[in-house]
Amino acid sequence: MKRLASLALVFALVTSLVTFAPPEAEAATSVATLQSKLKARGFYRGPIDGAMGGQTQQAVMAFRKEIGATRTYSWSDSLLDELNNYARPWVPYRLNPAPNRVEINLTRQVMYLFIGGTYAQVFPISSGNGEPYTNSFGSFVNANTPTGNFTIQRHVKGEKISYLGSLWNPWYFTGGYAIHGSSSVPAFPASHGCVRLTMWDSNWLESRLHVGMPVHVWREPSGVGPTLSPGGALGVGGSTGCLNGDCDRVAFNDRSGRFYFWDQITHNPAIMSMFYGVPNDHPFSGDWDGNGEETLGLYRRSDGYVYLRNTNTQGIADITFFFGNPGDIPIAGDFDGDGVDTVSIYRPSEQRFYIINQLGANGGGLGAAEFSFVFGDRGDVPFVGDFDGDGTDSVGLHRPSTGQVYLKNSLTGGFADIQFTFGNPGDKMVAGDWDGDGVDTVAVYRPRWGVLFIKNSHAGGGANGAFDVGYLESVVSLSG
Repeated sequence: MKRLASLALVFALVTSLVTFAPPEAEAATSVATLQSKLKARGFYRGPIDGAMGGQTQQAVMAFRKEIGATRTYSWSDSLLDELNNYARPWVPYRLNPAPNRVEINLTRQVMYLFIGGTYAQVFPISSGNGEPYTNSFGSFVNANTPTGNFTIQRHVKGEKISYLGSLWNPWYFTGGYAIHGSSSVPAFPASHGCVRLTMWDSNWLESRLHVGMPVHVWREPSGVGPTLSPGGALGVGGSTGCLNGDCDRVAFNDRSGRFYFWDQITHNPAIMSMFYGVPNDHPFSGDWDGNGEETLGLYRRSDGYVYLRNTNTQGIADITFFFGNPGDIPIAGDFDGDGVDTVSIYRPSEQRFYIINQLGANGGGLGAAEFSFVFGDRGDVPFVGDFDGDGTDSVGLHRPSTGQVYLKNSLTGGFADIQFTFGNPGDKMVAGDWDGDGVDTVAVYRPRWGVLFIKNSHAGGGANGAFDVGYLESVVSLSG
């Protein structure tokens, strides 16, 4: 009891004596307004009292960490747009996420609390500093916070004295590693491996964490980051998705032949999944019966046949036919504007497209090509889209080695009508109408990150949206 009282005294002294950096001169937003904005976005859990005290300044620190700004405790109105537009954090996609869970981002030194499947709060933390120390067994180890997927195993309410010092309200998630309150939560990693929280946040979490709650600890890959949604527009990793509710879908498949469908390119989990085909089939999609719905097709290199379904449901193919030569790549689109997609050929050995406006059937072969032209170089990867919004599809090429994109608005060879750079080596490109304006633009799926990056214009530069879809094998656009 005496030790509890002594820790409470330390807490009181810390909150009153710790000196934070003064607010920056250009900050004109009132403290009460700032507190309200920080609270609305999950960074602040204290009273709206207009005082720039330690709790408010730690909330500012959490926000600065989250958006990658300089880590100080002072507020600047130069960050106001980012605060107003902040929508949610980036977290690794999980196919079956627990609705209530903890996500710890060691890169940004913040912790996220999800309640009911929705991001709720962001906390500033300090994790393991990586420095060597001697543990309770006398072994020489480094102070690293373990990464991985854990669950809270046990909890001690109040003060726990350990070999390395005092822990407040520790929640142990693996061995002796815990999420706990501390009187020292600097902007940088400083612990022996535990995840330090402020004393305020530790007390606030007391009724919100529980034994058995999942805890995911990870480092953030470069190139991703939190969602900022200016003016309510499509946000990076956001949950709003398509602006007008009339955008194309995408499907991803794994190595087992299971497809996962995303509707309106939201950050939400897949709306459905199904098995179709066998591993190593080449997937694509099209509207094979003119009913306005794009469905899956597969090319099986082992037997040289195409297998098409007229519904996105599990089952045998509705249409089969023989396809091209070994090494040919199937492409599908409505190349004559009749409302029905057909399967055509890109032959990498010739860098030649063969556009065929009749759909194969009854196990036969494809007919003669209506259009045949050379476009691109060896190693280019073909895709299809309506790049000018005229209702007829044409072809594009992605050069994985450089990230160059080449688009044609007609079924002819020669130079590209549009050219720009988007994506990294190893990305897989598709085209679709991601904002409902009737024009197809490109997107790349980055398998090593499990993220789909979309563009809403024919231009290079940053993505207009990034969606966490998990670590899968390939991507298919269900445009139409």
